[in-house]
Amino acid sequence: MKSENSAEIFVRRLLQVMPDWHSRLVKPFKEKLNTEMSLETYYCLQTIRMRGMATMTELAHELKVPKQQVTGLVDKLCECGFVERIRHEGDRRAICIRLTNAAAAYLDTYYTKNRAFIRDLEEQLTEEEIGELNKAVGILGEILPKLK
Repeated sequence: MKSENSAEIFVRRLLQVMPDWHSRLVKPFKEKLNTEMSLETYYCLQTIRMRGMATMTELAHELKVPKQQVTGLVDKLCECGFVERIRHEGDRRAICIRLTNAAAAYLDTYYTKNRAFIRDLEEQLTEEEIGELNKAVGILGEILPKLK
């Protein structure tokens, strides 16, 4: 029998871990959001918060989605009063998106309300296991952007 190479082992392990990743991490987190906003909306707001300000192109690149999809998302967020469009200082044709104070306050409140997700992790895992999970996610965060 031919032995598996590293890439084959990775794919096998990925397929094994994805159901648990989804059901034990993504799904519970998303369920907390769904009553108030979509996961995509949350990512968008947090991305703008981390960047401070972003053009539509930069936001689409960060979120890994087409610019048209970001435009619709930003339109909805503008209607809710969570983001505002402002002229780019260096390029009069470009528009930047930034959070409003209402969005920043909402995200702060939202984080406080969703401490339950963090408490669940802390109740189910040891501090060492959370550290290992943190390390694994950090490694994924370094490596995944290298994939095209």
